[in-house]
Amino acid sequence: MDGGYIKLSRKFFSNELWNEARTFSSCEAWLDLIQSARFEATPRKVSIGGREVSYQRGQYPASIRFLSQRWQWTERRIRTFLSYLKKEGMIEVSNDQGVNIITLCKYDEYNTSDTADDTANDTSMQKEINDLREQVTQLLTQQMTHPIEERHTGDTNTKKGKKEEKENTPNGVSKKDAAKAATLKRKHDFGESLIPFVAKYGKEMIRAFFDYWSEMNKTCTKMRFEQQPTWEVAKRLATWANKDKTYENNRSTGSSKQEANEYALQLLNDCIQQREQGLFDEIPKPF
Repeated sequence: MDGGYIKLSRKFFSNELWNEARTFSSCEAWLDLIQSARFEATPRKVSIGGREVSYQRGQYPASIRFLSQRWQWTERRIRTFLSYLKKEGMIEVSNDQGVNIITLCKYDEYNTSDTADDTANDTSMQKEINDLREQVTQLLTQQMTHPIEERHTGDTNTKKGKKEEKENTPNGVSKKDAAKAATLKRKHDFGESLIPFVAKYGKEMIRAFFDYWSEMNKTCTKMRFEQQPTWEVAKRLATWANKDKTYENNRSTGSSKQEANEYALQLLNDCIQQREQGLFDEIPKPF
């Protein structure tokens, strides 16, 4: 029997059968490396043991101790297994960043796209997203460095009181307004951080996720996600998707690309509306 593939949904690895406590076999350990390696084409940075570690598609940062606990193996068995995989040309291991980075040598063979054009489409979509992100950043910078002029209300006393309030605070901005402006900027940054996930989860789910976790407290100083003791966007999204009954697994590259663009454009439009509504009038300079 020649070649071919068996498609296995990544939701399989969230199933209780896979996650039951057990000692992994060598085959399970190898499969775990394949599914744990980064799938997205864009690099990712994480903090591990106080170090900022960057890894790319087909790579997985994992220490001997971590794998030992994950697979229920001795550390000696982990080292022997990794040495075997390196000898067979299946992986490479580097420690340039102070942390073990495992690179799967033939990762694309285990994660072949449905069409030959997928890689090119992914690159094109990422370029468009980066262009949109740059536009959003430029607009936000403009808002911060060129605040909208104060509207004339005709109330001289009100203006005078407001001016005196500003003069009594750093950079001429009240602490309350500065705190609100800071939260709005973090909210924008949070929305921007979700753009790379639109292609995987879809615009509707990302928007619902954003609306829920960006809800502010009464004083507008913190968002819901900032009040969590731990927070990893990718893991939270995966959990959300598992609970979202409307989430569709079979999304075409074209629709994902369109939804990513629509989400980024909506983020840009939100920035413009906030500027028109005067929400950025009193952002400190520099912020």
